[in-house]
Amino acid sequence: MSNPTDSADQAHEMMKDMADHWGLLAGLGLLSVILGVLAIVYPGATIVTISIFFAAWLFVSGIVSLIASFRRDGDTTTRVLSAILGVLSIIVGWALLRSPFQSVEVFIFVIGISFLFTGVMTFVGAFAQKEGRNWGIISGGLGILAGLIVLIYPISSAATLALIGGIWLVILGVMQIVAGIQLRNTRSRISTAPASPA
Repeated sequence: MSNPTDSADQAHEMMKDMADHWGLLAGLGLLSVILGVLAIVYPGATIVTISIFFAAWLFVSGIVSLIASFRRDGDTTTRVLSAILGVLSIIVGWALLRSPFQSVEVFIFVIGISFLFTGVMTFVGAFAQKEGRNWGIISGGLGILAGLIVLIYPISSAATLALIGGIWLVILGVMQIVAGIQLRNTRSRISTAPASPA
């Protein structure tokens, strides 16, 4: 059974390892800020780029799903469904890669459906909860509204989504940079701090 001294030493080593990699966290933050600024300045190009990655993800995930259907242990029905899903993903992904603007439409449609579905589930589930019911109803209603807006006004919604995503990336990046700087400032203290006595 581990004693408090061992736990303290493990925590000390973990904090030291995190502090040693402060540059990685700050670098990720800088990258997030750059991507966020690009999304804010060039929302159209951002949506097209993300949509192309989405199409590529469909294509690759379809190949993986198809291969897994032949290697997976289980009943025949599950393997057949996995193979069908893989083939469909490959076909859709390839078709979208050949038509980037169509990829944008499909990507926005998927986002709208996701917002709508999540909003409905949150809204309905809120009535079964005693704590946080009002917040669940409000957030679910907002999700439904957001989904409907995206589906009804896909083009204008795309630019708005890119803008919101860009702002979020900038905020996240700044927080990561600040956290990295804080780790750098505490690095010397963590390195020189003695471990717990045995």
